[in-house]
Amino acid sequence: MGFKRPTLPELIERVDNDLVSRLPGSQALLASRLTRILATSEAGVAHGLYGYLQWLERQLFPETCDDDLLHLHSVGVPRRQAATASGPVQFTGNAGVVLDAGTLLHADSREYRLTQDTVLLAGSATAEVEALQAGRAADLAVGKQLSLISPVVGVNTLATVVGAGISGGEDIEGFDSWRERIMRRRARIPRGGAEGDWAEWALQVPGVSRAWEDPLGMGPGTVVLRIMADAAPGGPMPSQQLLEEVFSHIQTQRNVTAHVYVIAPVPVAFSPRLRISPDNNSTRAAVEQSLQNLVLSSGEPGGTLSISSIRTALGTAAGVTDYEMEWPTSNVLHAHGHLPIWGGVQWLA
Repeated sequence: MGFKRPTLPELIERVDNDLVSRLPGSQALLASRLTRILATSEAGVAHGLYGYLQWLERQLFPETCDDDLLHLHSVGVPRRQAATASGPVQFTGNAGVVLDAGTLLHADSREYRLTQDTVLLAGSATAEVEALQAGRAADLAVGKQLSLISPVVGVNTLATVVGAGISGGEDIEGFDSWRERIMRRRARIPRGGAEGDWAEWALQVPGVSRAWEDPLGMGPGTVVLRIMADAAPGGPMPSQQLLEEVFSHIQTQRNVTAHVYVIAPVPVAFSPRLRISPDNNSTRAAVEQSLQNLVLSSGEPGGTLSISSIRTALGTAAGVTDYEMEWPTSNVLHAHGHLPIWGGVQWLA
C-alpha cells in the first residue's frame, strides 16, 4: 500500500489531539483554544516538510524531476547544444577593397560576422559568415540580403546569400526531447557498439531527429547508419554537413574494429490519393497532419506502412466523417534503405 500524504486539516487534528491527551481533564478543557493555535502552527510546519519530501521524491527520477534538475540524471546523455549558422555571402564593390575578418552584418534582428579577411577581385567576392547567436532563426535562404552594420568605403552595403544558404543553426534541445533520451538510455544501457547504440549516438548530434542502424550493411565489420533531419530548414533529408558531423561524433564513440557509414535514406514520397467528407480547408489540414504524423512515427528504412494504420489516421482526423481512398489500397512496402517521406495528399474531385 502506497504512502498517503496527510492533509493540513488532518495534521492539525492529529497534533491537537496529541496535545489535549497530555493534559489533565479540566486543564484540557481550559487550554483547548491554545492547543488549537499551537496545533495549527506545528501542523503548518509539518505540512511544509511533507511537501518538501514529496518534491524531493519527484527529483529522484528523470520521468518526474523538474527541468532545471534534469542534468543530474544526464550522465552519458548530454543535452544537444545550440549550433551556429554559417554560409557564403557575396559582396560587390570596387576591385581591391579588403573586408576585414570580424566585419559585422545584420538581417532583421540577427547579426553575423565575416570569418576571414576578404579581397574583392573584379568587383565581387564570396566570403563565409557566421551568426553571432546560435539557433535556427539565423538560417537564411539563398537570395536573402544582409546589410553591413558599419559601411565600408568601396563596398556596397548589401550582401547576398549564395551557395547553399546560411544554414546549420540549431536551437538548444528541448527538455521533453532530452528527458526522453535519458529515459531511453536508462531502459537500455549502451554496450560499446551493440545493436541500438549507434542510433542513440547519432541522436546526440544537434539536428538529427531520427536514426536507424543497419548492422553488417556493407559487409562484415561494418555498420550503416541512416539519419533524418525533419525539423531542419532544408529538411527532412540531412545535409552533407550534418552527415559529416554525425560521422565525426560516431568516431569518438565506436569500438575500434567497426567501420561506420553515415548516409541518408533513399526518400520515397508518400502521396495518397483520396477524397473526404466534408471537404473543406479545416478537414484537409487535419487529414494532412494526421497522415504526416503517421509517416514520421511509423516510417523506417525498408519498412512497411500498413493500410490499417493509414485508414486509422484518416478515420481519426478531426472533422472527417467519411473518405474514399484511391491509393494506397494495400500495405505500402519499401525496399531496403528506402524511407517514406511526406509528399502531401493528392485530392480527388
